[in-house]
Amino acid sequence: AATLAACGGGSGGNSSNSAGAMAPNTSATVSAEEIGDAGNVLVDSSGQALYASDEEMGGKVLCTDACLSFWTPLTIGSGKATGSSLPGKLGIVERPDRARQVTYNGKLLYSFNEDQPGEVTGDDFMDAFAGRQFTWHVVHSDSADDSSGGGTSTGGGPYGY
Repeated sequence: AATLAACGGGSGGNSSNSAGAMAPNTSATVSAEEIGDAGNVLVDSSGQALYASDEEMGGKVLCTDACLSFWTPLTIGSGKATGSSLPGKLGIVERPDRARQVTYNGKLLYSFNEDQPGEVTGDDFMDAFAGRQFTWHVVHSDSADDSSGGGTSTGGGPYGY
């Protein structure tokens, strides 16, 4: 985490500027792609692998501020999240900044800023921000359903689709 803290102060925690380009209206918001040894994982419309943290459950957004220097929430502007041949359920949770973050089986989806399209380098990654520990895992298309069904968020609750 010390290495990451030294090189990651530049984004200012603003996820809404970069998120618009991640989900153009002409393609699926989320799809599955075979990526090396990682297997069949979820990717965004740019081919970036998608991750979820163990600590964010029930739609509760914990990755904010400095965390966003490394993990970019997959957000959409309006409408519903679309998936290409996915067995699980996509949904939306409102973040504290009012952005609409995409979920898969209740897991909040993020891309790792150190990845390039077609890479999975953040799997089992551990870091800490504002005294909170995070463990990140790439999300597989066959990930078990989260029994919380998306839960509630601090920003007014999820939108299930």
